Amino acid sequence: MSDFSEKVLSTVKTFDMCTKSERLLICLSGGADSAALLLCLKELGFDVRACHVNHQLRGAESDRDEQFCRELCDKLGVRFDSVRLDVKGYCEKNGLSVELGARKLRYEYFYSFDADKICTAHTLSDSLETTVFDLARGTGLKGICGIPPVRDRVIRPLIECTREEVEDYLALKGQDYVTDSTNLQDIYSRNKIRHGIIPVMKELNNGLYGSYLTTLQILRADSECLEAQADELYKSCRLAKGYDCKILTAAHISIRRRAVMRILDGEGIKYSSAMIADTDKIVQNGGRLNISGELFASSSKGILTFGPLTDPDDTAKSVAVDAMGKYGFEDRTVSFSLIEEPYDLANIQKKFTNCYMDYDKINGVLLLRGRIADEKIRLCNRDFNSDVRKLINKAFRQEDRKSAVLISDDDGVIFVEKYGISDRVKVDASTKRVLVFEIS
Repeated sequence: MSDFSEKVLSTVKTFDMCTKSERLLICLSGGADSAALLLCLKELGFDVRACHVNHQLRGAESDRDEQFCRELCDKLGVRFDSVRLDVKGYCEKNGLSVELGARKLRYEYFYSFDADKICTAHTLSDSLETTVFDLARGTGLKGICGIPPVRDRVIRPLIECTREEVEDYLALKGQDYVTDSTNLQDIYSRNKIRHGIIPVMKELNNGLYGSYLTTLQILRADSECLEAQADELYKSCRLAKGYDCKILTAAHISIRRRAVMRILDGEGIKYSSAMIADTDKIVQNGGRLNISGELFASSSKGILTFGPLTDPDDTAKSVAVDAMGKYGFEDRTVSFSLIEEPYDLANIQKKFTNCYMDYDKINGVLLLRGRIADEKIRLCNRDFNSDVRKLINKAFRQEDRKSAVLISDDDGVIFVEKYGISDRVKVDASTKRVLVFEIS
């Protein structure tokens, strides 16, 4: 057994990747890494078969790769399958980059096989490139840890081997391989890192990969510890409806944010680092966060919930105004009186606590009431509709919104406190009766 094979076998055992009784699918591109993976696992006595994806992106070169893989498997006596995918058409139809679309289709094909484990040929060199790429974009501990050795059914037996070790192994075996011409061009971010940044890092440290592997082992152990604690926190904060903010807030921020990630994921929400931070903020301080559309995260009375916006201050309570006089609403008093012709139109104007509207433009029953979801009002002398909820939320503190005065008739809201009346009930030259109301 070669030193390379021994190293791969050690990796398989360290990460408990698979056993020799399991069926392994080798994702074979024909490049050096995947060719070495196939040879090595077969040499070690694993039950292997191979598959190849022709992305049809490089014309004759793509067909050459597929034929190489078929001939290699024939030579080794390994079962071989291949598929041709219209990656370009798929990406154009779904608005994806070629790189992302190709990966999505590729893995869908891999998962269609009846195999116990799916083996990809990612190496330590690939992992370092991923770490550098994620650092450049911004990442957390998981991103710094590079490519995981195991993810679900996907295993990576070469993840502790460098690309140089792979090529030395193939030379020892006298095995050739194909080279993707795009890997030689700096048109992709990964190639820029591979050809430009990694060589400089090697100049700074001759033992770059050894140091990186040691660092990975330390960081992965730390990450596993934090993830385990986050799992426990997530389980302990779950309620029948929602999540206990008190339990979450008591945890260290590093554990709490990981638990928040699990909460968002469990709710089927695609999250970003900004959304995690914003959700964590309302966990600690209360409030609500618009996730998307009508979906909100709300934290009230120590409980975090997700769903359409429901405001505890909203109320169906209403008071019918069936005569002139004073009416109580929540902790407010609203007085109504009527002015009939003749009156001085110049003195009819909106003030802060004293408002006027054309009484004869009111339709049906006049009500004092609280907010109802999705209501709109076209305020006086405006040519657009405003969301009543947003107006109230902007003008009143949360604890005061319940007592904000709205007046409506059968056609909807005609007055919002601190904003004024609806344009459809404004006083004009044709007005005969003016309804005056005053809030105290």
